[in-house]
Amino acid sequence: MRLWIQLRDRDTDEEFSDGATYEVLDSGVLKVVSGSDIHLYSPGFWEEVTVDTAAPERDSGPLSPRERDARWQ
Repeated sequence: MRLWIQLRDRDTDEEFSDGATYEVLDSGVLKVVSGSDIHLYSPGFWEEVTVDTAAPERDSGPLSPRERDARWQ
């Protein structure tokens, strides 16, 4: 799972790689754990969390017609 955090007044998002987890604490603080690092964002600083739960793309060559049709749907 990858996730991105939109921060107030910033043009780019904070990006965390696979394995990162997040939690919104009772105080509104956003807690992100990535490996051995813990990142805390105050409620007035973070705006949105986007999570990509899709499986990583496999790299086994071109897709078959059936796989292309399934992906399109």
